Amino acid sequence: MAEQKRNKRLNTSALGFVLLIGIFIFKSFIWDEYIVNNTASAALDDVEGQPGVGFVINKNQEIAIKPYEEGFNVYAVSKGFWGWSVTDELSISDKQNKSFEITERTLQFKDNKSLYLVFVMDKDNYFNTVIAHSSNSGPIHLNRLASDNGFVFYHYSEEPFKDLIYEGTTFDGKVKKIN
Repeated sequence: MAEQKRNKRLNTSALGFVLLIGIFIFKSFIWDEYIVNNTASAALDDVEGQPGVGFVINKNQEIAIKPYEEGFNVYAVSKGFWGWSVTDELSISDKQNKSFEITERTLQFKDNKSLYLVFVMDKDNYFNTVIAHSSNSGPIHLNRLASDNGFVFYHYSEEPFKDLIYEGTTFDGKVKKIN
């Protein structure tokens, strides 16, 4: 009788071990590869735009900026139980056919988290640098991304911007207000 209990415990332990290995193999080779997007870039495979740049906000949030024919697409990508997915997107283009287009927007991630973004699209490649002055955070140096559509200068923050005033420095060193 004692030996039957011991054999039953061994069989139960072996079955649990085999089940644990089976779950690990299923998650690693089937779930992550075929059922869910296991990376943020995998979630962006089917979206419009050429290869662009991506930024990690935290371990569960990323943004990607991708050039396309008429401007740039910006995507918020969030990680959840079902893997990575695009949770919000916006398009930046020269809507009014002006040399400069200024856009201030908010992207939404899962769990109602927001990211505040500012963009200056320079379709004539006129400015070398762009700085935004904010009443609540001082000068903000915008990053630059180049494409066939011109430059897009951008900055993102977890805090909203207030009363932004933009100025750009041309390639010959002249400073001009953009607003």
